[in-house]
Amino acid sequence: VAVIGAGAAGLCAGRHLIAEPNQFQFDIYEQQDDVGGTWRYSTHIGQDQYGLPVHSSMYKNLRTNFPKEVMAYPGFPFEESEGRSFLHHTEVLKYLQDYAKHYGLYEYIKFHKLIENIRPLKQEDGSVEWAVSFRDVVTKEKETYIYDAVMVCNGHYSVPYMPEIEGLNDFKARLIHSHDYREPQDFKDLKVVVLGAGASGIDIAIEVSEVAKEVRSFLLHHFDSMFQHTYA
Repeated sequence: VAVIGAGAAGLCAGRHLIAEPNQFQFDIYEQQDDVGGTWRYSTHIGQDQYGLPVHSSMYKNLRTNFPKEVMAYPGFPFEESEGRSFLHHTEVLKYLQDYAKHYGLYEYIKFHKLIENIRPLKQEDGSVEWAVSFRDVVTKEKETYIYDAVMVCNGHYSVPYMPEIEGLNDFKARLIHSHDYREPQDFKDLKVVVLGAGASGIDIAIEVSEVAKEVRSFLLHHFDSMFQHTYA
């Protein structure tokens, strides 16, 4: 079995595959240098050190918007955190690293491997095998392995969506997606507009309001008219 990604889903898949050693052999492919997926904070914006799109949308001060009690894997609780339920992202990353170590998953993970192609290979008996082609992002070497099954665990939050808004492309000041937001100091003493009032939008608006001259937040989703809130 090939598992694509060593984030939360990929590690969970690996933990269950390793529990049946007589039934499964598997590899986990990860393009970064450690586990964690979207929970790995990077100061890079746009492209990482290997010229690949930055996968994570993590920003410096992010805390979970779900309590740790409902985020934990069954049978593997978070460490005691002095009564805190909403954790800093570094604590979640450590939890995932501890999970991988506890179940011995690191030896199955092929780091720095970028999946470039997965194609089915139909066999004479009607069964299907899968050719998984990948490239080492450091050495640039390419290889292809054959598997009986593939589990795609690469997440849903690595490609930012920019809405089509009239005049947006003509905006001359700084324009970023929350995927590229890292810390509030970048907006010190500026007037800032935040479009979107979901979890990230509200969190970023409040955080930036502590250093910006003015922050206005607009809720656009699912409404014919806009809702506006100004943070003093």
